[in-house]
Amino acid sequence: MNAPFLDRLAQARPDPGGGAAAAYSAAVGLALLTKIIRLEKGRRYNDEQQAKFWDEQLAETRRLTRIFQQLRQADVEAYLTMAQALSVRQQGANLQKAVEKATHCPWQIMEQALVVLDLVAAAGARCRHHLISDLLVATELLGGALQGAYHIAAANLPLINGEVRRKEWGARLSQASHQGLEATLRVRSQLLARFHAALNSDRLD
Repeated sequence: MNAPFLDRLAQARPDPGGGAAAAYSAAVGLALLTKIIRLEKGRRYNDEQQAKFWDEQLAETRRLTRIFQQLRQADVEAYLTMAQALSVRQQGANLQKAVEKATHCPWQIMEQALVVLDLVAAAGARCRHHLISDLLVATELLGGALQGAYHIAAANLPLINGEVRRKEWGARLSQASHQGLEATLRVRSQLLARFHAALNSDRLD
C-alpha cells in the first residue's frame, strides 16, 4: 500500500510511531472493504436500490480514506510537537496543549475505525458469500487498529495536568475502546454467522 511509510516506520527514530501505524492499519482494513465494494459495484443489478447502496458505500470509503491519510500525518506532527515540548522541559499551557493534541489524534483514529466497522457490517450483509472472508480480515485489522490507537492515547494520560481533565480523557478513551471491542465482536459474529449459514446450505457463491 505504501512501502515508503513502512520503511520509515521500521527506522530507529520516534516518528512515525504507534499512532501513525494504527491509522495505517485501519487504512489497510478500509482498502480491503473498498475492494469488496468495487467488486460488488461492478456487478449488474436489476435492483436500483442495490446499485445505489454500493455507490454510497464507495463514496463513504473514499471520504474515510482521506481522513485516515490526514490522521496518520497529524499524529506524526502532534507527537513531534509533544516530544519537542518535553525535551526542552516546557511547562504550562503550551505543554498541555501539545499533550492533548497528541492524545486527540489517536482518539480520532478510534472514532473513525468505529465508523468503518459499521460499513463492514453493512457490506457483509449484502456481498457475495465468498467475499466475507476478506471482510473478516478487514474487521480484525480495524479492531486491532482501534485498540492500538487506544494504547497510544492512554500512554499520554499521566502527562495531562489536573485530575478532572485527566479523568475526562481517561473516560473518553475507555468508552471508545469498549465500543471498539463490542463493535469488532458484533461485526465478526455477524459475518461468521452469514458465512457458516451459506456454507451449510452450499451457497458459498
